[in-house]
Amino acid sequence: MAKAAPCFSRNQWHSWGMKIKLVFGLLLLIATLLFCIQNSTVVDVKFLAWKFTTSLALVIFATLAAGLIAGWAISGILRLRQSGEKK
Repeated sequence: MAKAAPCFSRNQWHSWGMKIKLVFGLLLLIATLLFCIQNSTVVDVKFLAWKFTTSLALVIFATLAAGLIAGWAISGILRLRQSGEKK
């Protein structure tokens, strides 16, 4: 019995995945910017021994940026480990 051809090739699925990630990223950016604009009050931030006054929008945006960078770094480390195990 002949095997049916897949609807999409691997490259097409990769392309769709990238488009979904891009759309999700843009929606996250827009939502964060709207949230920052609506919450631009001044707040006191205490972290370990530091204490400073800054805009809540800056705190929110910095937290998002730190989370994205950490996620990107962890993802990269895991990919490197997986590629090392395959060899």
